[in-house]
Amino acid sequence: MKKWKCTVCGYIHEGDEPPEKCPRCGAPKEAFVPYDGKPESPGNEIHYTGGDTITDVVVVGSGAAAFAAAATARSKGSEVVMIEKASKIGGTTRRSGGGYWIPNNHLQKAAGYKDSKDDSLRYMARYSYPNKYDPKDDRYGLTEHQFDLINSFYDNASEMVEHLGSIGAVNSILGIGWTGKGYCDYAEFLPENRGIRGRLLFSENDKGKMGYGLIAHFEDWAKKNGITIITDCHATDIIGMDGTVIGVEAVVGSEKTRFYARQGVVFGTGGYSHNAELMQHFQPGPIYGGCAAPTNTGDFISIACKAGAKIGNTRGAFRADSLAELYLEDPNTLTTVFFIPGDSTILVNKHGKRYVNEKRNYNDRGKRHFDWDSERAEYSNMLTFMISDERAATLWQGHPPFPMKSEAAPKYLITAEDLDSLAEGIAEHLKRMAGRTGSFSLDPSFKNNLKDTVKRFNKYAEDGRDPEFGRGDFDYDKEWSMMPPTGIEWPEKGHKNITMHPIVKPPYYAVILGSGTLDTNGGPVIDGRARVLGWDDKPIDGLYGAGNCIASPTADTYWGGGSTIGPAMTFGYIAGKQVSSRDKKEPGV
Repeated sequence: MKKWKCTVCGYIHEGDEPPEKCPRCGAPKEAFVPYDGKPESPGNEIHYTGGDTITDVVVVGSGAAAFAAAATARSKGSEVVMIEKASKIGGTTRRSGGGYWIPNNHLQKAAGYKDSKDDSLRYMARYSYPNKYDPKDDRYGLTEHQFDLINSFYDNASEMVEHLGSIGAVNSILGIGWTGKGYCDYAEFLPENRGIRGRLLFSENDKGKMGYGLIAHFEDWAKKNGITIITDCHATDIIGMDGTVIGVEAVVGSEKTRFYARQGVVFGTGGYSHNAELMQHFQPGPIYGGCAAPTNTGDFISIACKAGAKIGNTRGAFRADSLAELYLEDPNTLTTVFFIPGDSTILVNKHGKRYVNEKRNYNDRGKRHFDWDSERAEYSNMLTFMISDERAATLWQGHPPFPMKSEAAPKYLITAEDLDSLAEGIAEHLKRMAGRTGSFSLDPSFKNNLKDTVKRFNKYAEDGRDPEFGRGDFDYDKEWSMMPPTGIEWPEKGHKNITMHPIVKPPYYAVILGSGTLDTNGGPVIDGRARVLGWDDKPIDGLYGAGNCIASPTADTYWGGGSTIGPAMTFGYIAGKQVSSRDKKEPGV
């Protein structure tokens, strides 16, 4: 007779099929795996049985940061229990592109790209802290703490990739763009960057695409190596004794329980994107959805504050345009438009004027929604409008927000045969949204300005140069945002700038965009060893953090593709190393 093992609590079931429900912990049928009767690893000795649990390391969360910490600690010999608030593991990472930004990585070197420490640190310092950057200073003008974070990231990032690869948790490959080269960074034009490529890596994916595949690799390794993962488990507080964090209080279902840790606790729980009160309090303006997991409610902020943690970067977030109408209809929908598709596509504000290089990266572009117009006392870009023609909608069909031509047009896609009618359609949509947007409306000049803007852009496209915003002058514009459709040889014959083409082919299309987030990235402050700091800048003993739940080492900047997950995994790795090196002390329960 076959044997089946519950991957949540370790219960062994005998039968041709696993039970519909674990009789011990209530885990569903899908949580069972075939069991061959071999001796269990030490990690499987710690089970959740409805009472208190004692282990070496408790990891809260199950995204990239949490899994990197758990896998590292387990590889160093620590027993590890992961607890996850949601019913599915993976957090926001599961919804992501799955790439991670890693300077000076071994795959980059093998491809012939050089990445010195000085080049990397100068780029990170300049881009994240432009108002502080001093090229002549030993710390580039940064505070000791700010420098410590980016320095620690550089020193540990590549080591993290190689370690996770060596234990079989995540095997990485170099990201290659459509040009056949390693992806360039998002501000590749800064002189400090020196044209560095190859910092973007992905997991070698045989378990699914993008972030889901990365999490699947982690989960598979965790289960094979004795890490207990408990879902539907909401951490509500930390447990302290004699000034040391020794565990976590949590709710599993309706039952309160405690998870005690002999070595320490690591939080990797994501930001506060789905906490309306915190979003209104901290963010610089209205946010219309994004990518964050619905369970990202900033729990670690309140938990850490009670322990005396220092809080930082609370206004921060990784930003992108979002489909405002879709978000207002369903706040939990994924609404992000990372790249503005099409060469015959522009972005305009309520005055019908372009306000940004449409091909710049989503984080920098997303910040422009909060530009304050002091002459009009308004946020002219609070909601903006993506304007395209039939060429873009056809060639880039299937690239959000364009649907496939075989699909019904979504409600948020405004269509008209001329620009005047398109403006009227936008105004009508805004009218329906007025009660939830502060009655945001088009300026009376919008219709005429839109026609003038399109005419001016069309001339730029024909000339091959954009004197207003420099569209197409940067490697990023051409290599990241292009997403060239099949069936066209690039650069197209007679096409002087592959990022621009005249907007001339009706029907015309419009989409209303607001500021969205990948997730917020503010919270408890950590040091270069991933230790959570108190208000006195001293580490809180036994407490570590990584990912979007802490004050990001990137500040409010996006260094390159994967610069959310790269630092998250790196500081998760650091946390895993640090916590597993601590002496094991029985919590005395």
